[in-house]
Amino acid sequence: MDHEQRTKATNRQDPELAAKVVRSIGEIETQFFHAAGPLSERMMSEALVAIEKIVTSPWEFIENDWTPQVVCPEWKMTRGVGTGDMWLQVAEISADEDEYEHTWIAAVTKTVPSQLCVQLMFRKGLQDYAQAAIKDMKAIAPVLEKGFVRDDANLALFVPIHIPAEKLAQGFGQNDLTPTVQPFAKAMQAALAAKPVLDKLLEGIRAAAKTK
Repeated sequence: MDHEQRTKATNRQDPELAAKVVRSIGEIETQFFHAAGPLSERMMSEALVAIEKIVTSPWEFIENDWTPQVVCPEWKMTRGVGTGDMWLQVAEISADEDEYEHTWIAAVTKTVPSQLCVQLMFRKGLQDYAQAAIKDMKAIAPVLEKGFVRDDANLALFVPIHIPAEKLAQGFGQNDLTPTVQPFAKAMQAALAAKPVLDKLLEGIRAAAKTK
């Protein structure tokens, strides 16, 4: 750490808060690791079940290391092996300027500058063309009308997932997250319903890639 970094770290400290944190560090770390581990994993496992229930043919559900992904035959790659040219995925989009990592619970309750969502994903070879399309409001207007949101910083299209903190707390308190995690399923359902306009978006992106 150089002088500038040390100065920045010092200036950002609130002395009273620093003392309070140090005095409670044992409890803080225990709670954080519990939230990042067992609690977040329990929530995501319930979310996986909720999403899988609403995914029907021709859609295909894939679980990839706690990450639910949904693909369809029309979006699969014409060459090579992979998830597809485009797919839907539960992801985290962060607006944290300090690039801190946050728990899934903090993200889904929007208590930090980060949030969980169903994001429209593209394979690496199409990402530049996808971002160009996402910049074009005319091209993505039909997608936005279906409930998607554009993240300008990351040039991403997504359907937000939000569970109020108190509602999630009550779900854990009652040891029943089935109704609590329904926003995951509803967000994925909204994304699936947008397939016709997503098909057209992908068609334009594929066409742009072929001209290069």
